Amino acid sequence: MYDFDVMVIGAGPAGYEVASLLGTGGKSVCIIEKGETTVGGTCLNEGCVPAKNFLETSAYIKKEAYFRSCGVNHTASTLDMMTLQASTHCLIQDLKIGLLNKLKKSKVTIEYDTATFIDNHAIKLEDQNRHITAKDIVIASGSSHRDHPLLKLQDETIISSREVFKLKDIPKSILIIGGGAIGCEFASFFNALGSSVHISEFASRLVANEDDDVSRALKREFEKKDITIDLNANVTNYHVNENGVEVTVDKGKKVETQTFEKVLISIGRIPNTSALQLEQVNIEQDRGYIEVNDNLQCLNHNNIYAIGDVLKTPALAHVAYYEAKRVAQHILGKETFSGDYIFPWVTFCTPQIASIGKSEKVLKENGIKFKNKKLFFKTNAKAKIKGDDSGFIKVLYDEETSLILGASIIGNDATELIHQFLIAINANLGLNDLEKMIFAHPTLSESSLDLIG
Repeated sequence: MYDFDVMVIGAGPAGYEVASLLGTGGKSVCIIEKGETTVGGTCLNEGCVPAKNFLETSAYIKKEAYFRSCGVNHTASTLDMMTLQASTHCLIQDLKIGLLNKLKKSKVTIEYDTATFIDNHAIKLEDQNRHITAKDIVIASGSSHRDHPLLKLQDETIISSREVFKLKDIPKSILIIGGGAIGCEFASFFNALGSSVHISEFASRLVANEDDDVSRALKREFEKKDITIDLNANVTNYHVNENGVEVTVDKGKKVETQTFEKVLISIGRIPNTSALQLEQVNIEQDRGYIEVNDNLQCLNHNNIYAIGDVLKTPALAHVAYYEAKRVAQHILGKETFSGDYIFPWVTFCTPQIASIGKSEKVLKENGIKFKNKKLFFKTNAKAKIKGDDSGFIKVLYDEETSLILGASIIGNDATELIHQFLIAINANLGLNDLEKMIFAHPTLSESSLDLIG
């Protein structure tokens, strides 16, 4: 006899979602999280939610000139970091209360403790020095900041994204190491507030997961905003002094040394699995990532599942939600959701970027004949009304059937607009099907209709 039907390790997006679904489905569920302050995981407490709140706020200041041209008069365009932090804290607490109520409504038991494996049915609660058992166990312990191989985090000088939300003042200059989604979002934030921003990216382009055209367009837009970008760049040395951080960057053709008030490390994340004592149950791993089968079950134990950032799947909250649904359906014995799915990539920088479906590279590699169409927002009335008509929508479609295969967007509200292409691809719609639809005017969405013809 077990204490619970299911135990869930971790109360981030993957964990609280699967726990809630299983509890609602009639299972007795226990979720284990280090403390109430970390309920919601990185996404809620020091990731997606606070970052987007910071970005939304800074965007208002960045559009000051446009507001003035529309007749909006104001006397100051400054940001009080303490007020922003306080409003962000309130936002997090509001959402956390909702999460806890959701778990309570689903009759989920919460244990605030550190979990380690005893065997494939038993977990030790380290602080309480006791163990609990369950028929099934779901590992959803999330991920942490990936350390730079050279630069070490140091007080408020060399920081990760977590420390950004605690800054008392906006730095005059900042070097962001890493030109992925997180790095580009914080580049937009600091640039909007007047910092001199410099991005150092090891790869040959920004946001490497995105379409080449989008990556190039983002680089152009950043450079128009006076953001300095070094690609194929490698940090080889650094020294912290009274003026900030002196950093040496090898750019291939030349080596440069500059001093920045702050350095932000943004080179990815690593799975939180090292402290779980997975070796106790012989759970197979690859560099800390848990190996699973098509049902997200660990290879040596079909009663232990893994979801979210502990897998090699993209470390995105919306992917974690879907994996939680898949596992819940499997444990409940219901229809199993497909492991073959598409999901949107979204980055909330300025301009926003988003994509869905297959890329040009994948289509070419698979020998699929396709065409592409591109529509620039400069012809869209709503984009002009919003004060930013930069960017475009790019759609890839089957040459014979016109079925939409993929889409990329850079510009106003790209992170929202991308979902109309998510629906179109899942519904097997072609560009000719969009022609039969009526979109409201003036809207950004109607740009999709202008792709036809």
